[in-house]
Amino acid sequence: MLPGVSPLVVGSLLAGGTSLSLALYARSEQAEPGSTAFALLMLGATVWSFSYAVALGVFEPSLRVLMEVPIEVGKALVAPTWLAFALGYTGRAEYLTRRTVAALAAFPTATLLVVALPELRPLIWTNYHLTPTLGAATVSYDPALWHYAHAAYGYVLVGAGMALLVDTLASHGALYRDQTLALVVGSLFPTVAHVKRTFQFGPVVAVDFTPMALAITGLTFGYALFRFDLFDLVPATSYRGRRTAIDDLGVGVVIVTNDDRIVELNREARRLFGVTDAAGDPLSTLVPAHAFDGGTFDVVVEGHRRTLEVVPSRIDHPHGTAAGRTIALHDITDREARRQRLEVLNRVLRHNLRNEMTVVMGYADLLAESLSGDDAAYARKIESRSTALAELGQKAHDFESVLESAPDATPSSVDLDTVVTDVTADFADDADVELDVPPDLTVETNERVLRMVLVTVVENAVEHNDSTDPWVAVTVRTARLDGGDTDGGDAVVIEIVDDGPGIPEYELGVVTAGEETPLEHGSGLGLWILQWGSRWLGADVDFETGDRGTTVRLRL
Repeated sequence: MLPGVSPLVVGSLLAGGTSLSLALYARSEQAEPGSTAFALLMLGATVWSFSYAVALGVFEPSLRVLMEVPIEVGKALVAPTWLAFALGYTGRAEYLTRRTVAALAAFPTATLLVVALPELRPLIWTNYHLTPTLGAATVSYDPALWHYAHAAYGYVLVGAGMALLVDTLASHGALYRDQTLALVVGSLFPTVAHVKRTFQFGPVVAVDFTPMALAITGLTFGYALFRFDLFDLVPATSYRGRRTAIDDLGVGVVIVTNDDRIVELNREARRLFGVTDAAGDPLSTLVPAHAFDGGTFDVVVEGHRRTLEVVPSRIDHPHGTAAGRTIALHDITDREARRQRLEVLNRVLRHNLRNEMTVVMGYADLLAESLSGDDAAYARKIESRSTALAELGQKAHDFESVLESAPDATPSSVDLDTVVTDVTADFADDADVELDVPPDLTVETNERVLRMVLVTVVENAVEHNDSTDPWVAVTVRTARLDGGDTDGGDAVVIEIVDDGPGIPEYELGVVTAGEETPLEHGSGLGLWILQWGSRWLGADVDFETGDRGTTVRLRL
């Protein structure tokens, strides 16, 4: 330390230098959330610290009081920019409108005028005089009402900023814990120092330790900047990400209180209902009462009628009591239109086609009986093809019936020996069927869906076999869940092997791709039933096929 230089001056200069370095760094990160406000905050601390360092060397009373003006400029920046930083850092920068910024700046600006104009200074202090301390030009005064109002204003802003950081700490946990704690702790030191100066308690009351305390703030903030990448990992990303996700979901979301009054609507909800804001209105102004707890209703959106499905979800307080609800609004217009089209097409294919094919089969049978030779053979061919079409429609009906009832059925313990024996018994007259099923082996699943899948595989193995004496073998064994085939595991593998011509590659390719096109399509429903049914069961399916023989393997 230089001879004659007060340690208070040195402390203020160090604080100012630290704050200036942080301000310059934050200025280079201005694209990050909160960085501009942080730079202004550190700039305010810099002005405050340097101005106070200069003022501590001014012993002329008339000049010393003028130094309070630049000191007040620094003070005027600190509290509002601290709140602005907290808002940006936590992802709430949308609250920093021009009107908000003007409101935040109004009181500090008025205070600056009070300090600058001699005739107004009695509003903030009286009996302003030098009280040298540690070789520095410190001052004492009697605080007036404006002095306490100005301090209270700053404490409110600083407290609000701290509350936002604490809320972030509670909401996001470990991800932002260390850097948020550094910010909170760093802001406590100048706050305590300022409270001491404002209410003039403790030793050396003439010294304002706030600028020196800002040096500690600078160190903790610098720690957050360089140790935890303050501007690379900010809560604003998570907070704004959630908000953006809610707005960009394509699903309307309405947040309501326990008594169903609207708190907030996301962008899609405002579009669906054609409103800009409905906060405070009853939910019934937008959603019919019968759909509050789930259901559908129609609404006209941009001149088109749309069907919305309501999916409510409860919002809980941390201690478990209800805080309100979210009402998700899914636009199911297209889904409902597809469902109706499928219902009509299914009815036509299942009912009308079956009835018409019955008529065709009847006439074909009459023709076959009344004709002979090739003509009779042609009639029998018509009859067999018609029967196949009618059976295809019935198979589609049975499949849909099983899967429609499956979601409501409770999984049960299924005896695989019994199920496999029953399924293969229907084909014993048409093929040589071999079984290898351990006794008393059970699996928890839906028996109707499992039977449908096994019937489909065995039926395909028998009907599409060109051998004079078709052979089918069904083997059941246990395996490991990780995919190994060692016995004694917690999975069940069912293998159906045949000696037929093998499944054509294009048939397997269509099912594997998951879609049919005009140029690539299967010849029936068998493989699709196998695919859909096994997927519902949670079973993995794979095929091994070649020039002769196919192995279908299901892992449950």
